[in-house]
Amino acid sequence: MTGTSPAGWRLRTGVRLAHDPVRGTGVLLHPDGVLLLNATATAVLALCDGATGEAGLAAALSRTYTGVRAQDVRSFLGRLAARQLIEPVPGRPGTGDG
Repeated sequence: MTGTSPAGWRLRTGVRLAHDPVRGTGVLLHPDGVLLLNATATAVLALCDGATGEAGLAAALSRTYTGVRAQDVRSFLGRLAARQLIEPVPGRPGTGDG
């Protein structure tokens, strides 16, 4: 990936965000297993619709949580991308989306 931010993030094919009623927490279901999520991680992933970029994610989270830092959101997304659970959606040429 280049130094520019993607236009948005989305779950990769075969990955699904769900709620585990037994544990009372969000989970990320993927072909290799299950990732238990805290409330903030669940909120981030619920916003990964392919159209919302890092700045939009941080802004949306700031409406619910205090102390949201764009760098923390970027770091979290990077860790999930490294595990191939989410993928960046590049901007369309000529739109300035990155």
